[in-house]
Amino acid sequence: MELEPIYRCVAALDGHQAKLTVCVLYEDEAGETQVELREFGGFKRDRKAMAEWVASFRPQQVVMESTGIY
Repeated sequence: MELEPIYRCVAALDGHQAKLTVCVLYEDEAGETQVELREFGGFKRDRKAMAEWVASFRPQQVVMESTGIY
């Protein structure tokens, strides 16, 4: 059984107190799934850089998981 993707580009954020780990999965022109993974700091300038990086992929869906209480 083969699964059909719902979205062609998605981003997932894993938030921690001092950093954000971000993964973007997208389908390239050949139809292959590509994975980009980056870590960003917890400061405002880092969050801005993360937002710009994620937006450059134009994801159809963004999800976030946060560990702990802040």
